Amino acid sequence: MKLKKGIAFLLMIALIAASCPVGVLASNVQQTSSKDTMVVQSLDEVADIDENSNINQQIIVIYQNNSCKISSLGLTTQEITGGETVSDRVDIIEVKDAANVDAMVNQLSENPNVLIAEKNSYIQVSALPNDAELSQEWQFERIGADHTWNKVNNSAPVVVAVIDTGLNTDHPDIKGNFVYGYDYVDGSVTAIDKSGHGTMVCGCISAVANNSIGIAGIAGNANIKVAPYRVGGVSDGDTNLDVGYVCAALYDAASRPEVKVINMSFGGYFASSALRTAVENAYAAGKVLVAAAGNEGENAEYSGEFSNPASYNNVISVGATDNTNAIASFSQHNSQVDLCAPGKQIYTTNHDGGYQAVSGTSFASPITAAACAVLMAADSTLTNAKVEKILKDTALDFGAAGKDDYYGYGMIQLDNALASVTPNVPLTIDSFTADKTPGQSVGTPVTLTASASGGAGSYTYGFYYEFNGETTTIQDYSTASTATFTPTIPGIYTLNVEVKDGSGTLIKKAIINFVVREVAVKTTSISYRTHVQSDGWQNYVTDGALSGTTNRSLRLEGIEIKTNTQGYDLGVKYKTHVENIGWQDYVADGTLSGTTARSLRLEAIQIELTGEDADLFDVYYQVHAQNVGWMGWAKNGASVGTSGLSYRLEGIRIKIVPAGSAAPGSTDTPYISN
Repeated sequence: MKLKKGIAFLLMIALIAASCPVGVLASNVQQTSSKDTMVVQSLDEVADIDENSNINQQIIVIYQNNSCKISSLGLTTQEITGGETVSDRVDIIEVKDAANVDAMVNQLSENPNVLIAEKNSYIQVSALPNDAELSQEWQFERIGADHTWNKVNNSAPVVVAVIDTGLNTDHPDIKGNFVYGYDYVDGSVTAIDKSGHGTMVCGCISAVANNSIGIAGIAGNANIKVAPYRVGGVSDGDTNLDVGYVCAALYDAASRPEVKVINMSFGGYFASSALRTAVENAYAAGKVLVAAAGNEGENAEYSGEFSNPASYNNVISVGATDNTNAIASFSQHNSQVDLCAPGKQIYTTNHDGGYQAVSGTSFASPITAAACAVLMAADSTLTNAKVEKILKDTALDFGAAGKDDYYGYGMIQLDNALASVTPNVPLTIDSFTADKTPGQSVGTPVTLTASASGGAGSYTYGFYYEFNGETTTIQDYSTASTATFTPTIPGIYTLNVEVKDGSGTLIKKAIINFVVREVAVKTTSISYRTHVQSDGWQNYVTDGALSGTTNRSLRLEGIEIKTNTQGYDLGVKYKTHVENIGWQDYVADGTLSGTTARSLRLEAIQIELTGEDADLFDVYYQVHAQNVGWMGWAKNGASVGTSGLSYRLEGIRIKIVPAGSAAPGSTDTPYISN
């Protein structure tokens, strides 16, 4: 369940002192004479924390820096029974006696190596029970995402860290739109989702757009990925998130430069210095922090109260609206609500691989987080404070004029927000390639492919070539990023592509010195010679001429065959059936098949063409056999001659013809077997 950070068991006190202030070990460090008590130097020395552990006996410890570890706390095995290192700066320890938890929190809080120590607890995701009626993706057009889905074409991905119950990474509408986060529940880089909440949240952000299935996330075609951090949800519908894990995830996400936005679709009505400190660290690292305002708007006990982390400074607190633009009755309301977004009957992905309608500020939050990511994808120089200001300045004001406790500054309007952003990523042609190398012959089709990034809006591509001082269009401007160039005249060409983005910006790229040659003269023939009894090797003959003898009763003993081609990739392989030996293995391209100086007759032969162009031709061959005479023509690996009759081959003729051509003569009885 947990990730153990290995610390040497025999770590010397001198090493501890080198990384942490001197004199901070508790007095019980000196009291270790009992054989049953020892100072804990590593959490490997105590039991793991698992799902059966009592969270009320757990303490979150956030260290001042990465160099301080459990060894600097002076705790003994009489005081703690379990522990887990969840990140470089966050440990969770389990106290042996529940009555001592508060006292140990106070003791640890005074340790100069500890930034925060507090009792661990659960925090709840901000989702409501599902309605059986499935709606359509009305949220997409309500915030203007139907006008922005294809407007941003960033090359480097913008990552949204989703701290939740994980993700079904096999969902067909999520594949390709996630990067790895971490599963703190199972201690794995690959996060799963047993609860279901995390997959619903992720779908609101990055469900694949324009793929003909399911839904589209608010990110649209922008290069935006989710990084799922699993911090709870051990079973279907489980809404409990471990605050210690949440803190560790916040620290990890804050350290990743590709993570620009952190979504937190959870909240609780209790003070947590550990959570606040982790949130403040993430904001200081430049991350945009977005959180669900809470679902207790109708709850008599909590209505109007401040849910954390949404109510922390520098966190965008998001309320939920319905499809009439009214604030949802469950949406929490207070002075810390910043914005609102659709959050009732939101159609999104589920962890079973399908889709469903869900409600809660849990889903208004990722819709807003995705909008933040789109802005940062359009302009990578935007700061977290600037992103928040743009969304507030362009929000559609509902409720009381100006900011109010229910709608905040109003409903986010991504189209208006994006229009106020000037993309700083220049339009770039990332690649322009031809599928064939220079030196092709006239009439050879060449496929040209280009890809672009940056700029604004969708792209159109225009292809043309320059030759002998003139410019000729290959393919006029269109959204197609490929074109076919078929040269008709030999010479040296310059191939060009021009790309225009939605703002009219135009750039071009060229492939220079693309040489086109005259059509090569292609020829092919086949040569062969035989080793004849009493005569030895005969001279090579070609293309159907006789090699060997007839009417002299002289046996063939060996054969060599080779192709003669220009402009074709063509070879030949062959094997012979030899007296007293049988079929020999295939040989190729002029190698001897059969024997010499052994007085053994050839009785049959098989011949096949080889090479990339072999399917363009057929090879025919015919033999003259003892007591039979000329037998029928065979082709492409079929046997000719005899077997089991002890008849010698006396002569052979071989021809290459275009594939499908008629045989040079009769094909009756090319082979006889006894």
